[in-house]
Amino acid sequence: MHDKGVNQRMSKATDHSSPDDQNPRATPARRTFLLGSAATAAAGAAALSGLGGAEAATAAPLPDYSTPAALGGAARPRSQGTPQRRTQIGIGYETWFDAIGWPRTEAQPVLGHYSSLDEHVIRQHALWITYAGIDHIIADWSNNLGGNWTSGTAAKIIAGTDKVFEVYAKMPERARPQITLLLGLDNGQAGTTNFLAQVDQVKTKYLQNDTYRNLLVQHDGKPLLTIYTGARTTDPPTWTDPAFTVRWMGAFREIVLNPGGQWSWVDRVAYANGVETPESAFDTTGLGTWTATGPWAITKLNAQPAFNVTVETTIASSQAPAGANQATGTLTSPPFTITEGALSFNAVGFDMSAGSDLTSLDGRNVYVLKDATTGAILRWASPPGDSTRLYVRQWNVADLIGRRVVFQAVNNSTLGSGLGWMGFDRVFQQRPEQMTAVVANAGNEGPGSFANWDAHNRNSGAYLVEMISNAFIYEPEFLTIQQWNEFGRPDQWSVEGSNDIEPTKITTLAGANSDGWGYYYLKLVRDLVDQYRSGKAFPAVTLDTRYP
Repeated sequence: MHDKGVNQRMSKATDHSSPDDQNPRATPARRTFLLGSAATAAAGAAALSGLGGAEAATAAPLPDYSTPAALGGAARPRSQGTPQRRTQIGIGYETWFDAIGWPRTEAQPVLGHYSSLDEHVIRQHALWITYAGIDHIIADWSNNLGGNWTSGTAAKIIAGTDKVFEVYAKMPERARPQITLLLGLDNGQAGTTNFLAQVDQVKTKYLQNDTYRNLLVQHDGKPLLTIYTGARTTDPPTWTDPAFTVRWMGAFREIVLNPGGQWSWVDRVAYANGVETPESAFDTTGLGTWTATGPWAITKLNAQPAFNVTVETTIASSQAPAGANQATGTLTSPPFTITEGALSFNAVGFDMSAGSDLTSLDGRNVYVLKDATTGAILRWASPPGDSTRLYVRQWNVADLIGRRVVFQAVNNSTLGSGLGWMGFDRVFQQRPEQMTAVVANAGNEGPGSFANWDAHNRNSGAYLVEMISNAFIYEPEFLTIQQWNEFGRPDQWSVEGSNDIEPTKITTLAGANSDGWGYYYLKLVRDLVDQYRSGKAFPAVTLDTRYP
């Protein structure tokens, strides 16, 4: 049985692209990624067995993920993936349990309330993580600075990480992942005394130790160092260090936009994040080299990304002055060449036919990407239906690399009452360096507000499959799966709302009301990673609704 609701949600995250240039108005068929539910299939077979005159169907026994017996073989490693699918896959990892203990955990790990210094635990984690096909852990130091730096809490987290390096160095390469670190800012600042002291610890403990250096993840020829900026409405700091490839790790791009090419630690939509290259950006006073017809002009939008933060943003807008009729017109960029795999922009405004196929431009407000020579529509998207918030719009354009194109905003609606206009802030190409896929997620108006109407719970793994499906499309250089073992509130507030996947004990197995998830998510991640590595166009898995 297909989960219709999940597929409807997935369609919002995909781009609208034509299957060929001769049929630009066609939209892709909605893809189905669920083979079915194991519990539903078993129930259907049992029902068939009770039909008079029908041959009885015997339901296959359902796998028992409360133990590791049903896990099967490990996922294929990155070295055996298809060339485009040798993405480095990482997972968030905590070494803080000797620092913070185990207060109010949402579930009980199979290994119990362990110490982050326990060599047996570290080895078992490594074996499970590599079984799932994950290439590296992301050791979380993002909470080290501030009061934790002076109280001794950070020292305990670092000691736990030291132990991971020590244990991994003694393990065969095939049996343990690599390591990268997620540092944090010092009260929002980089380059402070304590921030630099933390960086120096990375250098002296790991970078200058030949054995440990080989455990570090490499990116662009240097060890990768990620730094958490949080849900950020402004560009990241400019600090860098020649010893590392530095990448800033934001959060909730669909809410706060995470400008400046920031990667994402956690998100509700799986975007391709990475280095940005603006295309013919207009300035704060005029449209520059863009060509306008009709009402298009530069204006200021007091956008509210979320969290009750208002950010003044320069946008191109077609909005009519108060009391005036809405006019039609287009805004067209100069021609440019596609050089990266993603094209992004942030949109505002309305198209009252959004959700419908683009059978005609008549009366529609849409953004289109056109061939610069033929005018064929290659991609299209609608405004978000909001006048106060900018929303991310992103197209996968890997198949268009080398092609000359133009970006055009088409305002053909004349609706009044403020419903006939559209706008956007900039257009930029983006290197698809990193994407994030999470098991569950917070509500839109504030991380931690898990009871919000738009919170995404586990849903037996449907949300994880929905998010990771975009990686099958964009094939990023890095994929972050969230996460292994945070355990505890406020972020991991319940079994159904948690995004941890480390195996846990189960005493009550009742879907969303279960008290754990066993090895179910370890096996699900293993299956998804293996399918990704094999080059499948889209994931197809069986979800078991007995599990949360």
